[in-house]
Amino acid sequence: MKTRSAAAALLFLACAAARAADPAPPTLRMPGAADKTIEPAALVGRDRSDVRVEESQGDVTIYHGLPLLDVLEKNGLESKTMAAQRKLATGVVLATARDGYTVVFSLGELLMHRGDPRVYLASETAQGPLPEGQGPVRLVVPGDRGRSAYALARVEVRYLAENPAERKK
Repeated sequence: MKTRSAAAALLFLACAAARAADPAPPTLRMPGAADKTIEPAALVGRDRSDVRVEESQGDVTIYHGLPLLDVLEKNGLESKTMAAQRKLATGVVLATARDGYTVVFSLGELLMHRGDPRVYLASETAQGPLPEGQGPVRLVVPGDRGRSAYALARVEVRYLAENPAERKK
């Protein structure tokens, strides 16, 4: 009986250690809203994009994910009205990796490229899940390696100023 209990305890500890070793998905922080988790599976559904990135050695990697702007809008970022556009004009997105590396995008830059997105959140490649140390979610910015952050811990929307309300005529 003691052997079974000891074996069960060891199995429990091994499973707990394995779960602790799996990195947590990043948190999405938006002003006025509760923090949410960016689930990797939500980035590879039927709306996913395939993003081709040529590495410096000439290798090509195909990432599967969603444009960052789409993820923000699906989580409550309003961008369609003129009042929203005025508010977003001062907005930025900070993407922070688990090691503290942080990159910034303006919301205007994301909106400007709505039809031809240039910033993606990806959770897998054509070969499968992201390699260890890159996931479970990473930022992919084709042509801008410095802002293609690995192993995201947090994506946060901030407003740097407040534009005055539009005047009624």
